[in-house]
Amino acid sequence: MMFAKHAQMNNEKGFTVFETAIALVVMTVVGLAAAGGFVYAIRYNAGSADRAGSMSIAQSAMEKFRAVSFTDSLLTAGATTETITDSVGRTYSLSITVTDKTIVSGKTTLKSILIQVSPVNATGTGTLNKTTLDYYGSVKLYTERCNPVQGTNLN
Repeated sequence: MMFAKHAQMNNEKGFTVFETAIALVVMTVVGLAAAGGFVYAIRYNAGSADRAGSMSIAQSAMEKFRAVSFTDSLLTAGATTETITDSVGRTYSLSITVTDKTIVSGKTTLKSILIQVSPVNATGTGTLNKTTLDYYGSVKLYTERCNPVQGTNLN
């Protein structure tokens, strides 16, 4: 009986300490690569939420410009910047630029409207890249409005 038990132990195979260490190193490298993917996903999802908030604010501002008449004081050429806080407490910077594009016989016939919305970081000092407003959550909307009044050259 003793002999059979001893023979069974000699035939058993298993992993050596070296093989186990190599497997651990390989799993660590794969785990670190996966962790990088998770960091990217978290950053992208946060940018997506900011982009959705920015788009909501930009569309709301654009609808105000679409609702007013062409001669309304809201469409006076110039640039404005304001800070807006949404319903969940996130702060955004809203920049609106209105430009007179075409002037015929001293009257403006076309106006361009540019709306830029960017999330403000936690310190309230602007976006991550202030010079170009390039940030995952920033949005730019552009439109043109024309004067609905017929000009002198139309019959």
